[in-house]
Formats: sequence, structure tokens, C-alpha cells
Amino acid sequence: MRKVLLILDGIVAKEFLTTLTMKHLDKNAYIFVSINPELLPQNLPQDSVCYNFDPSASGKLREILSPQITDCYVILDNAAEREEIYHTLRAYNKMLQITMLGEIPLATSDKQLTMLNEAYLLSTRLFEKFPNVPKTAKYIGLGQGEIMQVSVPFGSPYAYRSVGVIKQKKWKIVAIYRNNGLILPKYSTTILPNDALLLVGEPDTLWDIYHRIQEESGQFPTPFGRDVVLYFDLACRDDFEAYIHQSLWLFNHFKNKRLHFCFLNPKNTQTIHTISNHPLLNGENVSWEIEYHKTSLKDVIEKDKKQKNIGLILLDHLLFMRYRNYVLNLGIPLLKFGAQTLETLTHSVVVVPKSTEEAEKISSVVFDFSTQLGLKIFLYDFDPNEENHETALDYYKHIAKVFNKKLEIYNSNVQNPILWLNTQKQMLQIMPLHKVGIKRHPLFSMRNVENLSAYLVKIPQLFVPISV
Repeated sequence: MRKVLLILDGIVAKEFLTTLTMKHLDKNAYIFVSINPELLPQNLPQDSVCYNFDPSASGKLREILSPQITDCYVILDNAAEREEIYHTLRAYNKMLQITMLGEIPLATSDKQLTMLNEAYLLSTRLFEKFPNVPKTAKYIGLGQGEIMQVSVPFGSPYAYRSVGVIKQKKWKIVAIYRNNGLILPKYSTTILPNDALLLVGEPDTLWDIYHRIQEESGQFPTPFGRDVVLYFDLACRDDFEAYIHQSLWLFNHFKNKRLHFCFLNPKNTQTIHTISNHPLLNGENVSWEIEYHKTSLKDVIEKDKKQKNIGLILLDHLLFMRYRNYVLNLGIPLLKFGAQTLETLTHSVVVVPKSTEEAEKISSVVFDFSTQLGLKIFLYDFDPNEENHETALDYYKHIAKVFNKKLEIYNSNVQNPILWLNTQKQMLQIMPLHKVGIKRHPLFSMRNVENLSAYLVKIPQLFVPISV
């Protein structure tokens, strides 16, 4: 049991004593000192005592001090009295832990003294009452903002994301509060709008994450990661100029991200020289490298996963088809280029998935990505009689209002969506990415739109992870 000295006066001291008496009076042995007898509690627990005198009288205060006192709380309105009491206490015991409401001038630093600034405490408390301001823990941990609770708004890039696909470097999602209940998240736990996330990490990092969660557009590829990376195999094709231009066009529509070019298997010195002196590869937040040693895309990506915060992978169709099972199992968004260049796009298209849950999970990326690129959104409903399709369409209409976007909807149970997609121009397809990836041959999954779509070469496609 610790022995605690409390030196009290003023209205704050009175409120503090009320709280202490109601909740914690029996936890320690106390010595109460106050010039105001009304601030001295009745019915003291064993080993506690009260003194009614002016604590700024150093002689009287020294008489009641003892080596057994481990902590002292000074709650006084008068700054001069606080300073006098501090010097009396410190002269008696240099290691006594002192907590003081208010501040006093110090000649030297004192690690055993905690001074609480009243104006700062009040302003911080008022600030936390503002709407859309995160709550930070004050009374556990370090109390420096390393524990934060953040609400997920509708339309947030974190809504409908699985916890496992969110890159959590220097921070973690440790709990989710939903419908007055606590969820201890697993890798596959999906974050929903209106969830409250309990975050733990570096304070500065948490404030950055808070702003990302609160943003309703313009964040992709967050929360998957920050780096956009183009992988290009020079042994397969030599038209890298076109892919550099498309990658830069795409990257210039994103905010606060980084773009990296990785060129594999250079064939000759002329190609190396062209890349090394390319004027477009040295822009702000743009980097590049030529990989001489690793010839496999898998080996290069495994290396980059340790060094980069990859949020979006860019591949041409040939490299995608060669490594499709590997790249589709990474849990990282992937954009596959098509014969139709990105600069000419006018629409993004979603073939409404069979599962309403899948439609919801990719919705935030559909609207965020399309908004950043200035694309209109087209929904293709291949089976309009399905009840879950109607639910999915209603959901997208609601999200469209949040993002202030218009939807174009096409209903058909006759025209095959794959044949329809293959005839489209100026469109990019966005579709859910399952961990199982794409089957090795389309004949194994003729009825699966996602599997068949992956074999299209004309239109660009964005694969969005939804599960593990």
C-alpha cells in the first residue's frame, strides 16, 4: 500500500476529493492537508490522517513528512503557495513523485515533477467534443496519443476492407466496436461504416491514419498501401515507353503517393541507356530501378514487399498471365493494362457480382478510383431478376449520393457480359479479387465472370482484394 500526501485548496480540489472519496479512498494510505477544514474528508480508512493548517508554512509541513510518503498531489489555486510547497517537498526528498495542478518556474528540470496545465487540459477536452475528432487515451499507456479511437464514416476508403489487407506499419487495429459490442479482429474481419476502430501505434502515425480514415475520396490505393509499382519484363516486350506514359498518367491522378518503376531482364546496353536517361523517370515521388540479378517477378515482388509499402501493382497482360496465380494471391490491388490506353478512358464498369457482400466490399474503391480519374461509373447487371442484385444496385445508388457521382445501369439477361466487355472501348473494368485467384484455364470456370474476365486483353482491369 502506497502512502500519498494530498495538499488541497480550491474548487478543483473539492471536486477531486469527491471523486477520490467515492471511488478510491480505500486503495492507499492518505495524508490530507488543507487550510480549509471542509476539504478534509470524514470516515478515513485505516492508516490515513488529516491536518488542518496552511501548507505553505514550511515548518509545519516538514513536521508531517516521512520517508514512507511515495507520492504527493498539490491542488491549489495560488501559484506562489504551490511554488513554496514544492521547494519544501523537494528539499526533504529529491525522489518524491509530485503531481501539481498548475505550473511553477523551475531553475532546473525535475523528472519527478508532473505539472498539469489547466488551460491545456480544458481546451483539449473541448476539442475532443468537436464532431469527427478522434478520442485518444489519457489515463492508460503513455497518455501521448498512442491509443486512439476513430469512427469510420460512410464512404471511407477503410469501409468494407478486411483488416488483413490494410497495411499496418507502426500501428495496429486492435479492436473494433460495433453495435455496442467489442470485436477482436482477425485477418478476415471486415470493417463496416460506423464502426469505431481502436488503434495503437506511434502518435504521429495515428493522426495520419485518422485523416485517411475520415477522407471519403481521393485516397486509393490507401488503405492497401502507398506505393504504386510498375513491373515490366524487358525480355518479353520492348514497348516500355507506352507503359511509362500510362503509369505516370495514372499516378498524376493520385494524391500523396509514390511511383516506382522496376524493369526486369534488360536485353542490351541500349535499353539500359534509354531507361537510365529517360526524362520522365526522375520526377517528384518517382523512382526506378533495373533488376539485373533476379529474373523472376515473384522474387522481385517478395523483395519489394519487405522494402516498400505496395498499394497497387501495374502489369501488362503478358506478365500478368505468366504469374497470374501468384499476383492474384498477394492481397494487393492489381491493375492489368489493356490494348485500350488509360488516357482514353471515360468509364469504369462493374459487372454486378453474385454476392451482395462482394459488391459492397469493392464499392469504396470503385467510387474512389473512378472519382480520382474522372471516370463515369457503369454497372452491368447480367441477371436483373436476382434478389441480391437488386440489393447491390440499391447500395451503389446510395453510395453514389455520398460521393456525388452518377451511375449508369444496364440490365440484361441475354447478352453475355464477357462478350459485351470485349466490344467496349474507353472502359476499365473493376472486379473483386478472391484469394483463389483465376483458374488456370477458362474452360474450368465458364460460368464465372471474374475468371473469364481476366483473359480479356482489350480493356484495362483493376482487381480489388476482398478476402484472404
